Amino acid sequence: MVEIIYEQLKTPKSVEELHQRLKESGLKWNKAQLQLFLLMDSNIKKTGDLYSAGGNNLNTIILDIVDKVMDGKPVAPIKRIMEYVPNDITVSAEEISKIAEQSGKYKLHPNGAVLMRAKN
Repeated sequence: MVEIIYEQLKTPKSVEELHQRLKESGLKWNKAQLQLFLLMDSNIKKTGDLYSAGGNNLNTIILDIVDKVMDGKPVAPIKRIMEYVPNDITVSAEEISKIAEQSGKYKLHPNGAVLMRAKN
């Protein structure tokens, strides 16, 4: 659900336009719920009356954490990586592994709980 909002906010949109697009996507939030979400999510920026996602910030933060935890090690448990994520950031183990894999530097171990360095 949050991914749908971030996807829509890759380009700046007003609350009204975003609400309409989310309704078309099947998200049944009213405008007040949407506005609360937009205000509470630190990855979403407001410029004038338009909202946009600063999505790259989260990826950069998570990748920096993964790099720090993996420093010199061939593998690291995703649970260990999650311990270093700041409290004001909510991110799942799946999101961490996805961000790490997209960087091309890491891949998910077949057990699904550990990140490994990708062989170049």
